[in-house]
Amino acid sequence: MNEQSPLNGDGGDATSSRLAMDRLLERPISSAALDENTRLAAQRHEEVEADELTILITRIGDEWLGFDARFADRVHEPAIIRRVPHRNSEHLAGVAAVDGEIVPAARLDLLLDLVRDTSPAEPRFVVVGPPDRRWAIPVDEVEGMVRVPRAMIIDPPTTISASLHRHTVGLISLDGRLAALLDSARLLDLLDRGLR
Repeated sequence: MNEQSPLNGDGGDATSSRLAMDRLLERPISSAALDENTRLAAQRHEEVEADELTILITRIGDEWLGFDARFADRVHEPAIIRRVPHRNSEHLAGVAAVDGEIVPAARLDLLLDLVRDTSPAEPRFVVVGPPDRRWAIPVDEVEGMVRVPRAMIIDPPTTISASLHRHTVGLISLDGRLAALLDSARLLDLLDRGLR
């Protein structure tokens, strides 16, 4: 049975078009052209990567917070946090076992002057930082990952709390609400100070 072209009813035109396309795709390509096409494809990929961020959206109390996905290692069920004796840092809640690894747990609500839910419906740990500097951060809710163009990140207004402002890169608009995108490097340095 002859296959017909969607543009006209003559199956012969479809066959000749297919043959012409096959010849075009099978033609030899010079190494210079291949190198240039490879460079252009890689450049476009790098530009897309540079222009967008993947962000994990969470909530503590009334505040929606975003963690850069390269900083947020994973989301975990909450675990028991055990106090660490002789540590006075207010934001160091203690240590917790996460997938067999003992990691310090941070009170981000205290660090950023946020009010946590008294009984969160879906509490989670967000595990952040590189392998040698992991932290577990209890949050009231995890909404999920979003991709955000960098151009859509807006400067934080002065109306947010001073502590949150100091640790925020900018704000992201999500379905009529704003999430504060946290400054990963600044936040990790501040958390680590709680261990000294």
